[in-house]
Amino acid sequence: MSFITRQGRTLLLTAVLVVGSVCVSNGDRPPALVGQWVSMKNGAKIELFKDGTGVIDNASITWKTEGKRFANTEGNSTFVCDYNLSGYELTRTFDDGEVIVWVRKDKLKEYVEKSPNYFIDSRNDRLYRTVKIGGKTWMAQDLNYQTGKSWCYDDDNSACEIVGRLYDWNTAKTACPAGWHLPSQKEWNDMVAAAGGNVAGKALKSTYGWYSDGNGTDGFGFSALPGGFRDIDGRFYGVGSSGDWWAATENGSSNAYMRNMYYNRDNVEVFQNGYKGLGHSVRCLQD
Repeated sequence: MSFITRQGRTLLLTAVLVVGSVCVSNGDRPPALVGQWVSMKNGAKIELFKDGTGVIDNASITWKTEGKRFANTEGNSTFVCDYNLSGYELTRTFDDGEVIVWVRKDKLKEYVEKSPNYFIDSRNDRLYRTVKIGGKTWMAQDLNYQTGKSWCYDDDNSACEIVGRLYDWNTAKTACPAGWHLPSQKEWNDMVAAAGGNVAGKALKSTYGWYSDGNGTDGFGFSALPGGFRDIDGRFYGVGSSGDWWAATENGSSNAYMRNMYYNRDNVEVFQNGYKGLGHSVRCLQD
């Protein structure tokens, strides 16, 4: 099983696979659950059909409920959780204690207007969480907007839904939506200092998704994920072990600054000579 497939299930649903918890009867499919929903944790989209089938970001699933338990199955993996439906909010509580709120897609803009920690990119109606660190507002997810020279890891569209897109530097410079920008080296420096300096990586990394117990504490809600990178030869490397983010600051005509987090390190490394043709992740900073 590829990392993207295995990790995709974890990241999209932030669920725990509960062995032996697969529902054993036909179950119910309440009409109130049928429709399109958006996760307020990572912007994942789910559509549930009344026949018990569904789609999570282009991946086919089946679903059913038993009492207050909700189960959805993709391939050989089944995710089971408690659920509660209140108006246009669907709250799913997984067996590891994780709570995720899903909102009906047609009510999403109304919901976001009342919630200060979210932003909708009007270019593609994609939802992003935001977080304030050191007095500045950052997107708490990697950018996923198709433009210029940008790619999904392994050219797999489902990867973009999990870890965002990878951009060459010139595209990254203009990829952020209006009101946001690619942070400079100084802005990265200020944020990393506010997040703990030499051990900021531990606090900035997500609590899931990193190889070999390399997860962070996500103490600031930055939720950095190991999206890997694209080499100039078109091959992809590092998903699960490494995350690389562009800075807007150049270092000569061919290189630019970038930031790296690695699964077995607690710091945020500075690279001065990131070749501009490589594909790296983008975090946008509010103007």
